[in-house]
Amino acid sequence: MSEINIEGFTQAVPELKSDSRLVVLLGSSEGIREPSKKLSKYAGVQKIRRGLFIISGYSPIHTTEIQTLKRILFTKSREIPSIRTKTDDIYFNRAFSVVAFSLKNPTAKQKKRIERLVKKSVGVRLRPGVFLFPLFRSKEQKRLSISDDTKPLLDSIRFKQLMSEMGANTFRWSRLRLVNPESSPLIMKTIEQNLTKDLEAIEIKIRNLRDLIQDPEIPTKQLKRKYTVLSGRFRETKTKWMLARQLWSFDAEKQLRRTYNLMIGTRRAIIERES
Repeated sequence: MSEINIEGFTQAVPELKSDSRLVVLLGSSEGIREPSKKLSKYAGVQKIRRGLFIISGYSPIHTTEIQTLKRILFTKSREIPSIRTKTDDIYFNRAFSVVAFSLKNPTAKQKKRIERLVKKSVGVRLRPGVFLFPLFRSKEQKRLSISDDTKPLLDSIRFKQLMSEMGANTFRWSRLRLVNPESSPLIMKTIEQNLTKDLEAIEIKIRNLRDLIQDPEIPTKQLKRKYTVLSGRFRETKTKWMLARQLWSFDAEKQLRRTYNLMIGTRRAIIERES
């Protein structure tokens, strides 16, 4: 997880005021490097970390510097809309939280811990060290963030708290809304990319396990142990993404079904190996 090795916050992080914008630049670090340098030179621009800025008095001159980049702009929201509100744009009329974190020279154990926290949260990764969380009214939050096994997924508050307990520098902005409706497709694309990344990691391990099944030197008992671990990881991933329909208005069932079928096929292959 190379994205965990990120630079620390450059200075005290300011609150997001009514005339400010929280700007997240999407894409690779290389792709945003030069525009970020130019943007940082303007008055009122504070770089929080790579690809993340707070801009006070946002104006068209700031847009000029980043107009060729994919970006998501947030501003403060006075209220948290109900998810029951009918709207054509599923994200433009929603409220969000953003959590940014930095951990200097993390150990392998810390990296693993971060990975598990991300998988157990309702957030999606916008870029390294920057995560987007849906924000709900308290009653809706309690109802939606419960998984099938009644274990609550981590919301932005709990995620930030656990990251801080690990020693990470963290900051959370809440009650945010999108500035432009053009950002909605970018959020949808980001959600798809997060799901694909989670499932691809599992499917790589499935293929590796299938290769081991063909090796007569590998004991079946060892294959079963590996499958059990992999099955647990898939269940954890499934729990998060089955809630995506309610949390993000995103249907992940088709992608999950494909990975599930690969899991079942692998299980059958192990059973047949015994017979």
